[in-house]
Amino acid sequence: MKQRAGFGPRLVALVIDVFLLGAISVVFGLMAGSLSSVVAHRFFHMDATSTDPGTALLASGLMGIGIFLLVTALMATFLSLPYNLMEAFFGWTPGKLAMGLRVMNEDGSHPAIGQVFMRWLIKHNAILIALLTFVGLAPAAFVAPLLQALVFGGCFLALGASRQALHDQMTHTAVYEVAELKAHSEDNSVL
Repeated sequence: MKQRAGFGPRLVALVIDVFLLGAISVVFGLMAGSLSSVVAHRFFHMDATSTDPGTALLASGLMGIGIFLLVTALMATFLSLPYNLMEAFFGWTPGKLAMGLRVMNEDGSHPAIGQVFMRWLIKHNAILIALLTFVGLAPAAFVAPLLQALVFGGCFLALGASRQALHDQMTHTAVYEVAELKAHSEDNSVL
């Protein structure tokens, strides 16, 4: 029988995804922060000959740190949507792929793209709420924290016997280990 992936492998996949997004964002933040410090020294003449050396280093350093934090946050924000859309269209993220996990139908067959997209939309409902708020449905912003709390709590349902989080149960999907699916399909072909 095909075994669904439990809470542990799914959590590790999430940690991998967060680490990858964070690492990419920090690299861009470091590059921008370093460049801004150099530009501050050159463009604003913050060097030892024009101002107090301590003040010049402090000003360019603070500018670099500020730009680093800003660019890191912006990169994490902008990269998270396309990064997470991989799961909506392909049924995996890089973390799930590294862990050998894939979103499938409850029975282990391939889901329809609309089904996986709906799963993603439920799981990441804050994005939908933000879009609704942006187009003028401001009251939608008040329910976002409640829906996110519901989804967060629903993730712990994967600890149960069905190994399905709330968003899996609502869309009749489950997360399987790819090796387990391949082994099961080979067993059926022998019979």
